[in-house]
Amino acid sequence: MKPQLLILLLLCLLPVVGACGQSDDPPNIVLLLGDDHGYPYFGFTGSDHVHTPNMDLLARDGATFHLGHVTSNHCRPSLQTLMTGLYPAQYELLVDRFRESEKTQSEIYLQANPDDRATWERNFGFIAMNFFTTLPELLAERGYASFQGGKWWEQSYRNGGFSDGMSEGWDLEAPRGPGWFEEFMGGEGMRLTRETMQPVNDFIDEHADQPFYIWYGPSLPHTPLNPPYRYRKYYDNTGLSASAQLYYGNCTWWDAGVGDLVDYIESKGLLENTLFVYVNDNGWEQPPFVDYTPDRDLFLNGGTRGKLGLHDLSFRTPIILHWQGHIQPADFPDVLVSTTDIVPTLLDYAGVAIPPDLPGHSLKHVIEARAGDGTGDGAGDAAADANWRDALIGEITQTRHPTDAMGQQTEAYYYRDLRWHFMWWKELGRVELYDMVADPEATVDLAAEHPDLIDGFQREIEAWKREIIAQVSK
Repeated sequence: MKPQLLILLLLCLLPVVGACGQSDDPPNIVLLLGDDHGYPYFGFTGSDHVHTPNMDLLARDGATFHLGHVTSNHCRPSLQTLMTGLYPAQYELLVDRFRESEKTQSEIYLQANPDDRATWERNFGFIAMNFFTTLPELLAERGYASFQGGKWWEQSYRNGGFSDGMSEGWDLEAPRGPGWFEEFMGGEGMRLTRETMQPVNDFIDEHADQPFYIWYGPSLPHTPLNPPYRYRKYYDNTGLSASAQLYYGNCTWWDAGVGDLVDYIESKGLLENTLFVYVNDNGWEQPPFVDYTPDRDLFLNGGTRGKLGLHDLSFRTPIILHWQGHIQPADFPDVLVSTTDIVPTLLDYAGVAIPPDLPGHSLKHVIEARAGDGTGDGAGDAAADANWRDALIGEITQTRHPTDAMGQQTEAYYYRDLRWHFMWWKELGRVELYDMVADPEATVDLAAEHPDLIDGFQREIEAWKREIIAQVSK
């Protein structure tokens, strides 16, 4: 054999990306979870006021989807989607099914008195994720170690199938005293970034020789809005409102944490084999010159169109996929993406079979189609895929309340395509319709002018609800 051919053959056998194709080695995956981080409050989404240099770099050098939507207008159900790939209505239906099944098998439940049975049923919701097949468990089939850090409502990281984590859980039988809600949100995990990066750095050190998955979910820019001076200083003496200065300072604090994590991974020589994915948990509204500090509800829930609302801004998130040397930079301005797509996408990049009953789609082929046409513009790539969606549809069960920061129960839906955002407060019998092309701030309600559209959107919503319930009722 000629020496040149022998060298080429040996190169093809090496576990690197080259002319002979990509390596079978799966990438490390870091899921970056913004907490109450509204779509407009990044440099790369057009803000003239918010300083987010690290996120701007990830967006510049990654594939950035600008029409992403989360599955809920508040955090816990939205985060459950990122663990299971399911819509909140699907998740809750299965929790009820698992609970009823366990009631027939649990000796503790069967022998308990009525009061203790009620406590058992309530506590089941805290540990229910243990009965689902989660993303960390699926990745473990490919050899991944996994780490939970930050907000985590599901009692212990072990209930999510993580191999390591910060949220150790709490005693389900203990009374709910002072500090209980902090434990409920994530306990020790809530210290990530606000106080320390050491646990996630230690995890990276320990697992640098195998693929790893990181749930990076610090409670930022979430309240308390208390940015240290080194982040707040960018907004002092700017004329911005008091609440904007505080919120934007927390956005910069979040961004600094992302920068620290990316830099640490790079310092370990792992950057080129690490896929970073950004998504938020729900929307937020904080205009630069509007002060929400006098109104507790608006201050804690991000304006009238933010968290716990039904507007586009209540759900919208940028979605970034950054993998240096593997994903080419591209903007996708008109591809409708749901966070149900995140789990299939990460499994696809990891080389793990995607469960057939998940409602979302992998973004990998959309990104690669854009790379294949060489345009550098993601517009329209998904439209050629017959399986891609024409609209985003969602449901909320909780909405804002003037005296309760946690909101009140309701039943409402929305329909969002490339032009229209339709809101249906079914329980209240109210509808609203906005033209997001002509009126992106959603200031003029056109519902009275388009009854035919409203009828069609309502039928689409009802069909969607039947379809997603049927998917988990087989």
